Amino acid sequence: MNKFFCSILLFLIFFQNSLIFSQKNTSKKTTKPSPPPEESVEEPTIEPNWQLVVGGAPVGNPIITEYGFAVPLEGRTMAAVSESGKLMWFAGLPGTRIAPHSSTGTGDFLITISGGNSVSLINPSGLTLWSSKAPAEVISTPIQGRDGRIYVQCPREVACFGINGVLKWSTPAGESSGIPLIELEDGSVLHIQKKTLQGCSTALRYSPYGIILEEITFSGKVTSAIATKYGALMLFADGAVGCISSKKNETFDHWVSPSGSISATAAARIYLDEYQSVCAIVTPAGGQTTVTFLNPQDGTIHLSAVAPVDSNKIAFGTFDKSSLVLCDTSTAAGIGLDGTILWTSDLPSTINWSHIVYLPQGYLAMLEQGSWIISAYRVTQHIGITNREKKNNRNLSFPVYVQEAAERGNVPQETSHLFGPIISPSHMEEMKYVLDEGNYNDKEGQWLALVNLETSRLFSKYTVQTLNSLEPTFFDENFGYYEEIVKLMSSFQSGCFNHELARIIRTETDDSILAIALQGVTKIAYDPTFELLESIESLLKKPTLIANSRVSTLMCDATYEICRFMGKPALFTKGRYILSYLLNQNLDNKTKMYATATMRKIITLEM
Repeated sequence: MNKFFCSILLFLIFFQNSLIFSQKNTSKKTTKPSPPPEESVEEPTIEPNWQLVVGGAPVGNPIITEYGFAVPLEGRTMAAVSESGKLMWFAGLPGTRIAPHSSTGTGDFLITISGGNSVSLINPSGLTLWSSKAPAEVISTPIQGRDGRIYVQCPREVACFGINGVLKWSTPAGESSGIPLIELEDGSVLHIQKKTLQGCSTALRYSPYGIILEEITFSGKVTSAIATKYGALMLFADGAVGCISSKKNETFDHWVSPSGSISATAAARIYLDEYQSVCAIVTPAGGQTTVTFLNPQDGTIHLSAVAPVDSNKIAFGTFDKSSLVLCDTSTAAGIGLDGTILWTSDLPSTINWSHIVYLPQGYLAMLEQGSWIISAYRVTQHIGITNREKKNNRNLSFPVYVQEAAERGNVPQETSHLFGPIISPSHMEEMKYVLDEGNYNDKEGQWLALVNLETSRLFSKYTVQTLNSLEPTFFDENFGYYEEIVKLMSSFQSGCFNHELARIIRTETDDSILAIALQGVTKIAYDPTFELLESIESLLKKPTLIANSRVSTLMCDATYEICRFMGKPALFTKGRYILSYLLNQNLDNKTKMYATATMRKIITLEM
């Protein structure tokens, strides 16, 4: 019995296990096998040649400079980076935010906008020289005039600052089209308005002294414009390209290429090389770009070429010294002036970067999105050195419209040493006060004309004395008036009388006038051509003058202020030389101690 039940139990267990096994096998047969795991394929990476961590994420486009580039960062700071990836300096700016309207001025100065309407000037060493308030929010890139003055565009006015930060004038203007101000070749300033007449753009043209000279109606709608030494080069919505020039009281067409002669569209961009000898019109052509090279002087078309970048996605464009460099969101290319494609390079994914800049040494520097990291990639070994003509700098001479301003103010055009003073004592006091305070509007043009006329008469003093040393001049007989004219030369918040002050320093033997001229140089300090510092250096050859303690200490002050303001290593070198020379001369101890203290201050600036 027991054996029987055991046999039945074993049979049931075996049957159950067989059923379970059968179910497992059936399940296995009806289940679709899983595919083998795919092998992960890594995308090729481009290794940077150098990387730099800066103290904030970028909030605007980098600005190309002679040393590399500067970039606005979160936290209201501006950072300067060399081409080799060295962090050169940080500069803090006022306000709650930095606007994307920074620009470079003469001598690598940076003009920045922060807090909506705070205009700041930063020298090449990173020193913020001043910050001043514009009348309203600044809406476009500032520009610097040829004598140092700075123009800014507000929603409904144009304003001008002196090189030392005083607001010279502000003048009402029509609502801006969005195109930044343009300085024409004669020094006047063009403000292109949103207002149109029968579909054609209009503009106001201002003298450097805030006078509206004319309202212009163009022959079409202006879509973009840039300044050249020949005038304003403009693109129009119908594809026409032209250059607008100005002389005295009116503008005229310097040249015009009619619609269809160049493959320009409303989406086209303009790039100008630093020599202002070649201009590139960049126009969309499907997924590529048509580049037309032309002469900005007469509009002559050199050639057209197709570049392998998508101009609908242009992230950056610039000329180096021998080619046009264009970058879209995935590709960069260098286009030679003969139309050949010199090089191309793939770019890292745009997910990783927000701004890009090409450096003349052949690097693309990419600023990562929301990051403190800047990465630079070598894209070409070409370093941009050619035998092309020397860069043609703008004329930095006396501003325009002096004669026109003189005519407005009934100022005599000619005078002689026999005439009395042109500027009365009361007028002299008004000029000195208002020029220091600012907001003198269109008075500046008339005052410049008056001082310029007296300066011309002043220099005839040397000629008259050369012809007949016994004949006294008006300025010899009116020494106090002579001193006041020299003081006024340094009061216009610009470099318009730098040449005249330098000439007085090199020529004058009277220590009182020399002292006033040196004080004027200390007040201006703006010396883009180095003429002021070189005139101070010329005094070293006059031992009698530098033995005068007052003259030598004023030489120290002027030398230091120029070096501090201009912030250039070359000026530091010359400044040290002037001070070292004074230290090595047989001067009194007080003068040597003053020169030593000034030398220390210059060394501190270089740090």
